[in-house]
Amino acid sequence: MDLWVTFIGTAASVPTAARGTAATLIARGGDRFLVDCGEGTQRQLLRSGLGLVELDLILITHLHGDHYLGLPGLLKTYGLRGRTAPVRIAGPKGLTKLLEVLRPVIGRTPFPLEVTELGPGGVPWRADGARIEAFATSHGVPSVGYALIEDDRPGMFDVAAATALGVPSG
Repeated sequence: MDLWVTFIGTAASVPTAARGTAATLIARGGDRFLVDCGEGTQRQLLRSGLGLVELDLILITHLHGDHYLGLPGLLKTYGLRGRTAPVRIAGPKGLTKLLEVLRPVIGRTPFPLEVTELGPGGVPWRADGARIEAFATSHGVPSVGYALIEDDRPGMFDVAAATALGVPSG
């Protein structure tokens, strides 16, 4: 299974001419996840050569603006492009209220928003021998980090190859 991590924005709370605010794209097989969606994420995705990726899940680490202010524009763009598949967004406590407050900015969407608030140990995605699991972080506001965890896949020992290489039995 292919796994790609692309840093879209790494400039913390203040963007620079060369770096956008927090956003990381994770691609595992055919699944696409965005961790944080800072202001300018769409532009940075376009500049990266990846284009405006159809995301399966948006993961927000905490509710400081530099980690979510790109959401209204991204959701608006998905609406203008005619997306009908649900947009799943997961994040810490307070995410639902934040999206309610942003609703007048976002407007109506032709797709449902599926919002999940979670704490450490929450699993916003599971499929195909892997899961994303939230873990505790310390940031002064409710916050979580995310780990992509693949199920164990025991290998097979090739006895003939080991013998040919001179590995003694036992």
